[in-house]
Amino acid sequence: MAQRGKTMKLLLCPSCFAREIDYLLAYDEEEDEYYCQRCCYAGKEENVLEFYKVFRNEKYKLYNVTY
Repeated sequence: MAQRGKTMKLLLCPSCFAREIDYLLAYDEEEDEYYCQRCCYAGKEENVLEFYKVFRNEKYKLYNVTY
């Protein structure tokens, strides 16, 4: 999604994703954070990416894959 020449990241809501619901986060430019319109999640991009990393490592820890 391009907006004024900028590329926006498409991130899934961590709270919904943990429950296996794929719901995209909306971006608030004023607060510089992402929020979910389905649940009450709100957070910075770094928080969302950290959640993905922890979730992947916990879910696939038996595969012994390191990145």
